[in-house]
Amino acid sequence: MRTQAVQIAILGNGPIARSLALALAGTPINMVMLDTFPPQQARPPQPDRTVALALGTRRLLQDLQVALPLQGSAAIRTVQITQQGASGQVKLDAQLLGSPEGILGEVASLDHLGDALETALGRCTNLVQMTAGPVQDLQWHPDRVTLKWPELQVEAELVVVADGGHGHLQSLAHLQRLGWDHNRHAIVSTVTPREKVCGIAYEHFLDSGPLAFLPIGDGRFSIVWSLRPKDASRILALPEGPFLEALNRQRPRGLPPLIGSGPRSVYPLFFQRLWAQPQQRMALVGNAAQTIHPLAGQGYNLGLRDVITLAALLRRAGAEDMGDAELLSDYARIRRRDRLETIAFTEAMNRLFGARLLPLRLVRTAALVALERLPAIKRELAARLAGIELPAASTIPDLITEPRHV
Repeated sequence: MRTQAVQIAILGNGPIARSLALALAGTPINMVMLDTFPPQQARPPQPDRTVALALGTRRLLQDLQVALPLQGSAAIRTVQITQQGASGQVKLDAQLLGSPEGILGEVASLDHLGDALETALGRCTNLVQMTAGPVQDLQWHPDRVTLKWPELQVEAELVVVADGGHGHLQSLAHLQRLGWDHNRHAIVSTVTPREKVCGIAYEHFLDSGPLAFLPIGDGRFSIVWSLRPKDASRILALPEGPFLEALNRQRPRGLPPLIGSGPRSVYPLFFQRLWAQPQQRMALVGNAAQTIHPLAGQGYNLGLRDVITLAALLRRAGAEDMGDAELLSDYARIRRRDRLETIAFTEAMNRLFGARLLPLRLVRTAALVALERLPAIKRELAARLAGIELPAASTIPDLITEPRHV
């Protein structure tokens, strides 16, 4: 059996895992990044899966020297929020922020983000990448954690779980969990409107849940359509014509009729939080720490803030123990407020706009009308969604200078 001794073992090979490795590039810290996807299985197809990069996230990626804008990305300058069957609407414009970039964020292909991160990792000389498959066994020692596979053993001071929450580590690592099923499935696809619409993202709330249209370039949109499981299965199986007819009946105001669509996929929607105790020498980042509703597209943005915070604390630790319980307690404390606020916002919006009672519908309509007339609150909401103003308790430490807001 081959044995590899490192300071940090990163479980996962997706954008969050690569972002962490990149944030630690150029340090004396030696790392191994282990792809934990079963090697004998083909990765599930992800046709045109996209990722929303908030303005604050773009700035963090630029700090990491990732080449931006990403290939085929499309800027978001306005977010329009509407409710089915109601006249009220809210428009959040980049002008509210007064940022030099003039955008709230951008939308890009998940594959293109991964490629850009992998290219940037070319300068990371303190990283070894391996394809290992799911962890078979895990043992704790006073000064390290031992990860085992049939032909590989890794000894690490710290294990960072960045596998998207799909590495089956919950029982193996005795992780604590809080979560629930939304009883909804999301259909993901790309669609083409009859006329081009640039720079606008639509968040449209239906009785079944949110329907998001995110611009992705070439005049197309990526959609995430929340439906009850039976309805999702039925609509997923429709030919293109009937599918577009069903979608056009639900599209938000201002979006031209849809005339074309790409491949479709579906996945269940659920909420999950996982965490380890500081003495376990494990840190969870991204979807491995929290899987949230795709509403508002905050998944990668929240995860990158996990990564940057953890990386800054590890850099400060220098040659000290990477898995020190105090360091991991600091990481959990700093990230707590930002995580909880983002989770509370997405869950509250999903539940509030999903309630079908008439009094709540009237309250929602009135709230949208009132919010549109309150520029100060609109600016605060836009800044939070853009990731440029975070709770003071969750200020992200800078990788180079002093702690600062994004």
